[in-house]
Amino acid sequence: MNAKTTFFGTAKQTVKKYRHSKNKIIKFSLLFLSFIWNATQTIKRICVDKDFRSLALLQLLHPNKVHQTTPLTFMDRYPAIFSACKNYFNGKQDLKILSYGCSTGEEVLTLRKYFPDAELIGADINKQSLAICRQLPVDKNISFLYSSHSEIKKHGPFDAIFCMAVLQRKPHDIAAKGITNLKKIYPFDKFEQQIIEFDQIIKPQGLMVIHYTQYSFEDTSLASNYKSLGYYNQSDYHSPVFDKKGELIKNPPPQKSIFIKL
Repeated sequence: MNAKTTFFGTAKQTVKKYRHSKNKIIKFSLLFLSFIWNATQTIKRICVDKDFRSLALLQLLHPNKVHQTTPLTFMDRYPAIFSACKNYFNGKQDLKILSYGCSTGEEVLTLRKYFPDAELIGADINKQSLAICRQLPVDKNISFLYSSHSEIKKHGPFDAIFCMAVLQRKPHDIAAKGITNLKKIYPFDKFEQQIIEFDQIIKPQGLMVIHYTQYSFEDTSLASNYKSLGYYNQSDYHSPVFDKKGELIKNPPPQKSIFIKL
């Protein structure tokens, strides 16, 4: 163990020991030092981490447009969902599919395997992620665009919209901190507004796929305009889910994921 590790370990133990001190001067001093430390670490990360810098700027400049703030993704992440949608269309030609919140493009590449002849459009608000997408070796029927409703609308309407692990906010942190009300962090209205925007660009009998989310599609005002496809749900979603008021739901039933527009 080096001197630096020992120093920071001792400092953390000291802060932990005295952070609930009744001495106001000590308590205030520790809070101030903690603030300075966190601010320093954030600035450091902004300087060295392109992805973090891009997300930080998004939250600062476009807070109303940001949903999930983690760009994590990988190939064929939801095979059961993708297979069900493929079977639903059963070889239908001239499909146009939107991958909303496509991150660095792995979902779009995956969808190409399930829909070999479809026009695929990936949309993301993170320009750093889009830059990576645009370097991918893709065919002429795959494109990537900046995620604004007006820009996406130009390319619609769509036969299917995949919105996977996007309509949520730091689910693992929410769980770790034991937060029981999500309203101030990620309000239901923001979730519902995105659903409304999707509804405007999806064809009748098209699929809206809302998977891994902290709110239920069935709580939205548009739910009656859709019916679920099978029993596909997010039963393996282990993060907290909330009701329309942002209140934590204890022992919630699995939320359905695939919906057909009537």
